[in-house]
Amino acid sequence: MKNLLIFRNLNAVFGLMLVLVSCEPNEDYAAETEITATNAMATITPEDLEGEWKLSAMITDTVVDLNSDGVYNSNILLETDCFVDMGVVFYAGGDMTTTNSRLDFRAGVNNNDFQCLSGRSDTGFWDVENENDQERLVITMTINGETYTHKRILDRTTNTFAFEINKLESQQYLNGSPDGTDAENVDVLSLEYTRVN
Repeated sequence: MKNLLIFRNLNAVFGLMLVLVSCEPNEDYAAETEITATNAMATITPEDLEGEWKLSAMITDTVVDLNSDGVYNSNILLETDCFVDMGVVFYAGGDMTTTNSRLDFRAGVNNNDFQCLSGRSDTGFWDVENENDQERLVITMTINGETYTHKRILDRTTNTFAFEINKLESQQYLNGSPDGTDAENVDVLSLEYTRVN
């Protein structure tokens, strides 16, 4: 009888342990997947962008066939190598250097011809800010004696960042009016850069 009582007590303790262990929440999993106000907010720091970046996409609102290969693309980089050297270097401390290019449709013999104007470098200052749950790049540059400050909302991964541009800025990349061509009514909508180092 004494052994039976010990056996029942052991079974009760074992059963209680099973209930407690199986009902315990997995706190590690909850901590890893829980979205809080802290980790849902914009968190860009200057260190996230410091380094060299090359233009990897120039997205337009219309597909074009600038190289006359019969393939239409909304990424201008797939149609011309004019922008292959375009990039930016963000230095620690806030200085920056950009290398720019543009297609000039007024330089050709007719509207189907364009000339690539590349190699222009500009310098300026940069910073980042987190505002309204958005990561922003702030650029200040002086070009032809005029100082410009632009704030861009970033769409960012570890190795890329992208931002939208307006119609006036679009015209800086596609100069002239290529009437009667695929590029006649094209606007550049966004630029994407990929980290080099």
